[in-house]
Amino acid sequence: MPQAQKAWSFAFPGYSFNSDGENNVTYVGTVGVQQTLAALVAAQTGSLTTFTDDDTGVATLSTGHTIESDDVVDIYWAAGVRHGMTATVATNAVTVDGGTGDALPTQGTACTVVLQTAVEVNFDGDDAQIIGIFYRNPSDTGAKAHLDLQDTDDNSIEEIDLVHEKANGADAAIYDIANGDTNVFTGARITHGAASHDSLYAATLYILVGITAV
Repeated sequence: MPQAQKAWSFAFPGYSFNSDGENNVTYVGTVGVQQTLAALVAAQTGSLTTFTDDDTGVATLSTGHTIESDDVVDIYWAAGVRHGMTATVATNAVTVDGGTGDALPTQGTACTVVLQTAVEVNFDGDDAQIIGIFYRNPSDTGAKAHLDLQDTDDNSIEEIDLVHEKANGADAAIYDIANGDTNVFTGARITHGAASHDSLYAATLYILVGITAV
């Protein structure tokens, strides 16, 4: 059977992460393995030129942006992120509405708007033994990422925020459930997710799930 490890690092077959991109192993468990990779598209820069209310506003983006009307987008700024908003586009003026997360910032705040990436992930959190979620963006130290894991009815089961802090490493959220970490993935089965980041460069999100061996 494959093995998953957790210490300052985390490893599945073919993947190994810690703050330096190296492998230090102190935990070994026998599990089934599910591996998911999501390619995150680059964000578009701009500013919130109109604040209507906490979940409605207009972001004016740079010329050549790729956001289209009816896209589902996330908006990032220095102090927060709001995700799952619907975009309505008039050239560079992008009206964003709805969503969940932080209230939109004040008018004039610099921001990025990014198309959500659908994440094909499917597991029962009740069976999870160890989970590693990693955001790797070697081109942009300090970039932030957001993942929303959902059930079949699009209800959020767990949301994870990550910040890429090192150019040669990967930021990680590691849940060693088998050894006592709280299992935040229980309830309805997770059938899909949505993710994004605020970088101007494409990057990769990894979701590695160790489940009870059958």
